[in-house]
Amino acid sequence: MDVLKTMKITRSLVFLLAALVLAACTRSASADPVGVPTEDPLISIFNTMATQTALAAQDKTGVLQPTLDLNATPLFGSTATLEPSATPESTATSTPAPITQLAVPASYTLHEGEWPYCLARRFDIDPDALLAANGLNASNANTLSVGTTLTIPSGVGSFGGNRSLRAHPASYVASGVDTFYSIACTFGDVWPEHIAEANGMTLDQAIAGGTQLHVP
Repeated sequence: MDVLKTMKITRSLVFLLAALVLAACTRSASADPVGVPTEDPLISIFNTMATQTALAAQDKTGVLQPTLDLNATPLFGSTATLEPSATPESTATSTPAPITQLAVPASYTLHEGEWPYCLARRFDIDPDALLAANGLNASNANTLSVGTTLTIPSGVGSFGGNRSLRAHPASYVASGVDTFYSIACTFGDVWPEHIAEANGMTLDQAIAGGTQLHVP
């Protein structure tokens, strides 16, 4: 009898324990888990990209501006260093300047294409003094014929101002009727002897049309 009673009590305890375990499992399964919300990694990346794009699109007054780091290591292999291209230097005219030094003459005979003011520029003398020394004035100074001999005064002052009529050194293309005398008057302050010398020619040598001359 005692054995049967003990077995019944034991069986009852096992059923009770099983019921308790089943109830605990049921409550655990039905309870809502309390978890920490997590963000999708892709959504985080897209949000970061959108923020950077918006900042880059701001005008110059924005807080962040994309900058270029010239010292940064390149992402894909090495790159050659860019050097600024050298600025070509200007080349001066290679034709040497005339070496013959000429003295202002006491008198001068006019050639084709020359007139008193031309001589005043060339010899750097006062044009009014030149006219006065030859009994001329502004109205008849340019009416003199070729072969007229003029007195060239000395110690009467300089021409004054800019004696040149054209910038030089320069290249001049002869027209076919030019002489070194007329070309010298075209430029003003250069001597015809110097133009001929700079081009390896003689003063009275004919100049063919189209000839390119260096004017020192």
